Amino acid sequence: MVKDIKGQKVTLRDLTDADLNDYRKWFTKGLEWTKWDAPWEEMSDTFAQDFVQRLFTRLSKGPQEIKTRLEIEVDGTHIGWVSSYNIERKPDFLAVGISIPEDDFWAKGIGREALRLWIGYIFENRGLEHIYCETWSGNERMVRLALRIGFEIIEKDKVLEYNGMQYNKLKFRIGKIPAPQGN
Repeated sequence: MVKDIKGQKVTLRDLTDADLNDYRKWFTKGLEWTKWDAPWEEMSDTFAQDFVQRLFTRLSKGPQEIKTRLEIEVDGTHIGWVSSYNIERKPDFLAVGISIPEDDFWAKGIGREALRLWIGYIFENRGLEHIYCETWSGNERMVRLALRIGFEIIEKDKVLEYNGMQYNKLKFRIGKIPAPQGN
């Protein structure tokens, strides 16, 4: 079992029972964060209930050996999560994501630190050469974050229209940074 992953401001940790109440709140009230994530997806009560039920099921199975998601905590406050998934179900194409619904924690470097910690964990535990990230060009915050961390844009497709505007689907990639060699 992996212990908490600690940074200067951020701790990445396993899901707890208490976190489920935060998810219920995040998916029903204060939905500003969804405007950046995937605003075309409707956040209904049914969606919220299904999402929390999936988390409850995950929690009841106990901690995963190799994590596919961890919760973000700052000074004892649960503020969001990081996750990973396989693009098109291909194991060599693992993508990462981050969501911080608690807007009091935006624009403070917390997302950057959390995503860096998460990427470091994945490289250390998965043996991958690259990690990917996907978003849309309207998610300016995620685009800036990915580029600041060192991701590069590798695909840019015009695929969606939202609120009368056309946006590109973006795919990013970052490579594992080799450890320094001793002299």
